[in-house]
Amino acid sequence: MLKKIALLLSISFFALGAPLNVSAHAVLLDASPKEGSQLRQMPDRVSLTFNERLGEGVFNLQVRNNKGKLITNKKATMNRTHQTISLDVPPSKKGIYTVSYSVISADSHPVQGTYVFSIGEKIDQATTNNTSNQGKNSKQSSFYNIGFSIVQTFYYLALLWLVGFVLWKWYVPYQSDQQKQKYKRNVKHLQIAYIIFLLISIGVQGTELLKGSNLSQIKTFVIHSATGWSWMTCILLACVGFLFLLKNKWLDFIWVGLLLVATTLNGHAVASDVPVYTIILDFIHLVTASLWAAGLVYLFMMWHQEREQALAFLPFFSRIAFMSLMLLILSGVLYTLKLLPDITALFKTTWGLLLLAKIFMIMLVAGVGILIREHLRKNDSPSLTKFLMSDVSFMLIIVLIVGTIAHLNPVPQNEPLVWKENKQDIEFLVKTSTLSPGKASLWLKASLPQDGSSIQSIDITLSPKNKGELAPIDVPLKVNKDESQEKQQVQYKMYETNNLVIPYAGRWQIAVRLVTSNLDEIVIYKDIVVYDVK
Repeated sequence: MLKKIALLLSISFFALGAPLNVSAHAVLLDASPKEGSQLRQMPDRVSLTFNERLGEGVFNLQVRNNKGKLITNKKATMNRTHQTISLDVPPSKKGIYTVSYSVISADSHPVQGTYVFSIGEKIDQATTNNTSNQGKNSKQSSFYNIGFSIVQTFYYLALLWLVGFVLWKWYVPYQSDQQKQKYKRNVKHLQIAYIIFLLISIGVQGTELLKGSNLSQIKTFVIHSATGWSWMTCILLACVGFLFLLKNKWLDFIWVGLLLVATTLNGHAVASDVPVYTIILDFIHLVTASLWAAGLVYLFMMWHQEREQALAFLPFFSRIAFMSLMLLILSGVLYTLKLLPDITALFKTTWGLLLLAKIFMIMLVAGVGILIREHLRKNDSPSLTKFLMSDVSFMLIIVLIVGTIAHLNPVPQNEPLVWKENKQDIEFLVKTSTLSPGKASLWLKASLPQDGSSIQSIDITLSPKNKGELAPIDVPLKVNKDESQEKQQVQYKMYETNNLVIPYAGRWQIAVRLVTSNLDEIVIYKDIVVYDVK
């Protein structure tokens, strides 16, 4: 049976871990100058504003000219809210300039991007599309993703089992001193496993986060960031635990509380707009998961080694496990609702799909728990073996999912729109910068009618969906008079605007209305979803 569990875990791991790409969790909300903007002169400062607090010390912002040379060697600065980085730049000649940046999000994920703007020159849209890469994380290989997921899975197993065993120590009905000593040895082994996988996890995460950073930047990050504090506190508590764990119940409870609080500082909880709320939910989630996972492992061990001890522990564990699962589900639901802009986002990210898989597995666990309680009531101990094996299998898969989604982005990303459509032999191509609440840029390309007529007018409107009968918002357009396109203007017309205003997040419909010189009207529609990433 153990071989079957290992096989199931391996299959689940490669199915979940192999295709995943790590996602950046901070999103660029505003840039000055904006992507694709065409200015008369260089501004005094380039600044970028993100949706969440950034890690201190490890950030970079550079501006290069059309020869690839830096226009200044000054260092970027960060504001007091830790959401905006700025770089003072000198007056510069006409040309196209490239802005590149790299930061670390509050939940410890590297974010980098590139975009262009111009001084006194028109920017070819192809150049903008090829160069712009806002808010993207560096692509890790599938090998890296699998490796990191393996590390996180073993890390969470060690954490949950250690915390749970420390808590259960004071409530297990030992039947001999030998059993008590054996329990303490198991805890020592878990302490060793925890500190090993903690250090490996920090090493893997730190290598990715602090890649290319100098010693001063690393020092600043470790001392001033939530992630750095989490690393140092967890290492300190893991070491101190060897001195006094399992000697005093209240010291053990304090140690567990401090360790789990420190753990919550390195993850999604600290990046929400109400971090205290999500940290509390994450803490409850970890405590209940530890009680269930560790209690199940202990019961499984005793079931094969000392059946009488297992039967004595089972009734108490069954009650605590049921309450733990209820709290686990409740805290998980509240935590998810706080992280996501709306519940439909669950179906639009890898994080959400894996979370749904986790929910399904927890439902199976609850079902097996009901069967265990029923067979326990009937004193049918022989049938309990298969249910315990199933529960252990589900627990391992759930922890695998947790280890995998820990470094994925729960929030769907607002992406640039690329919309192609053909209607009545007219080719439409609509492109935008990243669609977020606020201002965005839009480019429209429409081919000339095949009947020989010309384009008399073209309009774009933006209408909210599911918000009542609100009037459509007109999007101002101007003809792109790029001289390099003059010979091709007989085939199509190009329009642009930097004033596409999306007032708020939600579901919207873009309508493009074209009228020919023959007064023929052609209208196309596109539904979009803009997420609130603030």
